[in-house]
Amino acid sequence: MEPGMLALLGRAISLMENLGFLWVVQTGFELDLWRELEERRSLEDLAALHPTWDKVLLDHWLEQAFCQELLTKDNLSYRVSKLGRAVQTYRSQGLEAMFQEFVHHWNPGFAKLPQLLSRQGKKLNFDPKMEEELISQASLASEPFVWPFLKHKCQKSKWQRVLDIGCGEGLYLNKLLESCPSLRGVGIELNPVVADRARKHTRSWGSRLEIVCEDALHAGEELGTFDACLLNNNIYFFSPEERKELLNNLKRLLKPAGEIGILSALRQNEPQFRRVFPTQVSRNLMSFFIACHEGFEGLPNEDEIRELLLATGCTNIEVTPLPFLVSHYFFARMPN
Repeated sequence: MEPGMLALLGRAISLMENLGFLWVVQTGFELDLWRELEERRSLEDLAALHPTWDKVLLDHWLEQAFCQELLTKDNLSYRVSKLGRAVQTYRSQGLEAMFQEFVHHWNPGFAKLPQLLSRQGKKLNFDPKMEEELISQASLASEPFVWPFLKHKCQKSKWQRVLDIGCGEGLYLNKLLESCPSLRGVGIELNPVVADRARKHTRSWGSRLEIVCEDALHAGEELGTFDACLLNNNIYFFSPEERKELLNNLKRLLKPAGEIGILSALRQNEPQFRRVFPTQVSRNLMSFFIACHEGFEGLPNEDEIRELLLATGCTNIEVTPLPFLVSHYFFARMPN
């Protein structure tokens, strides 16, 4: 067999394995099989628990989960492996939302790529479930890497008032106010469903924290002034023109020497020695998926964020790569 053909077959087989992992994990989430298999169970045990299920497909699912090292097998009984236990343990920390995105939205979205690329079909729009649940919930997966940096930044800079643009369900505002007793905050969230959940999650702070449902492009001076304005994992939902408009609007709400913080995954190819993983395909696929949607152009690169901050009049731009080098945090100051 020719080397080129062998390489292509290898890639195809690897693709099948990766797709299988997606489908097996997400099915386990939706049917709660990871929880049920915390105890050792056979196919017959599971079939008895779920007499209306397709036993042949259930047998195939167990076999695939075992082949993917998500289950261990002892004679005819299965149980979650260490990897499977991790899937169950971390499902509520953004993992399940990520898999829902991949299986239910990325797969059908990329299936339309030939029509989108050739302009024989209209660009996609984000599904309501994506906008109202998955985007904010999937961001929980990055919290263990983002939070220590953000906490240190807040304490070092001694913020007194912080504005969180696209605050989602209020995760970082909750943690910031808990860690900094003198801090007060405002969160802006465009989606009313997500904003309502944020209010419920943050109501214990009373007057220290306000959640506003509006477009950040039109945020007014009635919100007051802030020591810092944060844009966590959302700058790519604005067009390049809107990004300039947004930052120019937000700088009116910053105190002299106030800071703008932009957290974003970046679209770029880095030298091999800087990579934690041997590929940057994941972030570039994310960029590709976003760009399939109406009004979006994908992830920015580092130079684009720097140029954006400079064009807004910011100085002292600091770029901090977070663990795994997928996301970077940009902080810059407004002139005194």
